[in-house]
Amino acid sequence: MKPKSSCLEKTQHYVWRKKGTAHQHQNLTPTVKHGGGSIMVWGCFAASGPGRIVVIDGKMNSRVYQDILQENVRLSVRQLNGCVMQQDNDPKHTSNSTKEWLQQNNIRLLEWPES
Repeated sequence: MKPKSSCLEKTQHYVWRKKGTAHQHQNLTPTVKHGGGSIMVWGCFAASGPGRIVVIDGKMNSRVYQDILQENVRLSVRQLNGCVMQQDNDPKHTSNSTKEWLQQNNIRLLEWPES
């Protein structure tokens, strides 16, 4: 008898099987790796509290990112009494069109070192 444990449970289960049959289909328990799903969100916060949060459906690109900023940054900046925006070096954040949008909208950006 060998103990069998699951990453989702804190208990061990004991199973009986013939020697050499551990990897046969009927002796396996399916698992879901890394939680089985994901969700993409854009959000912001400051010392004064949370700003807006947006659930993103589908693929994200520079245009979608800029649309999210257009609809949410100004309201959040007003709500949070000003801010400096911080983002990582993801290509949609550093594209020329996104840099242009940020500049045209007078968004102060905290610079990140190149990765």
